Amino acid sequence: MKITHDMHTHTTYSHGKNTIAEMVVQAREIGLTAITISDHGRSHPMFGVRKKNFAKMRAEIDALNQKYDDIEIYLSVESNITGAEGNIDIGDEEKKYCDWISAGYHYGYIPASFKDIFVFAIPNYAARVLPFLRKAVVAMNTRTYIKMMERNTIKLITHPNDKMPINIEAVAKAAAEHGVILEINPRHNHLNAEEIKIAMKYPVSFAINSDAHSIAALGHMGNALETIKAAGIPITRIINIVE
Repeated sequence: MKITHDMHTHTTYSHGKNTIAEMVVQAREIGLTAITISDHGRSHPMFGVRKKNFAKMRAEIDALNQKYDDIEIYLSVESNITGAEGNIDIGDEEKKYCDWISAGYHYGYIPASFKDIFVFAIPNYAARVLPFLRKAVVAMNTRTYIKMMERNTIKLITHPNDKMPINIEAVAKAAAEHGVILEINPRHNHLNAEEIKIAMKYPVSFAINSDAHSIAALGHMGNALETIKAAGIPITRIINIVE
């Protein structure tokens, strides 16, 4: 099996090691039919994409799509979930340059509001070392993911249940209702086999992505084959791989 469309990749516009052009050249070399450039959202002070760079990225990708007729190149952003109300860190002025939006939870972002520092960010950090907080934090995070899908047009949730614990069943149900793809990310080991089994109860689609930060990792499936075999998921449920 191999990935046909790597929907989650990073470049030098965030903290990837290669340019968009280099990623596209490598994608063609390994036989991908499509690649999505999805650098990090702006709320991360260290490696979020700056507003001014979205227009530059769009121009680069449009030029590469004109240059190559054997691959489709898309611009997305891996927006950060920044607040308990389902906030993400991309505005309309950036969305207009993107083909679609993905979203995931990361450390080091700037919370959506002062209140979210205390009701969202700190509890998520604290629950890692204080197990008695976990149940309440999982419930909060699950509501956050559902609100995010209700408030925003999201195509893909990246590495769900990584860093920010959630109720997979409730999120999968909402993702199916909103047409949102759930990512199987071998770099983060989420979704794992048990999580996939739970999510499969609902008619949600999945994608295996490399989350590549360099050309060396592009299109790599890591342990994803073992994961999907253990989960017993039909290949038809995974939208971007072929046998």
